[in-house]
Amino acid sequence: MTATNHPEPTNEALWAQPTLANPGVSPLPGQQLVPLGAPEVPAVAASQARGGDKTSFVLAIISLGVGIPLTGIAAATSGSVGLVVCWIGIVGVNFVYAWSRRH
Repeated sequence: MTATNHPEPTNEALWAQPTLANPGVSPLPGQQLVPLGAPEVPAVAASQARGGDKTSFVLAIISLGVGIPLTGIAAATSGSVGLVVCWIGIVGVNFVYAWSRRH
């Protein structure tokens, strides 16, 4: 083992963040400083991130729940034509709902 004139850096020196008391500290080459505080989030975005809009998910579950029995009834009574008409109606309801949410 050889002795060097360079002391081993401490964790505090390696991970130091510039503050008002320590403005001369810069990041290691190729690294960026990470802000210590959380970024400000608008109130609308924060409420959507926490709860979210679950109406699309609920409509999808209801569509599947209603679509399964309707598929059987439509196919049994009207054959392939009834099956296609049934699913065009279900898809149409979901499409209109999704389209109205975009505007």
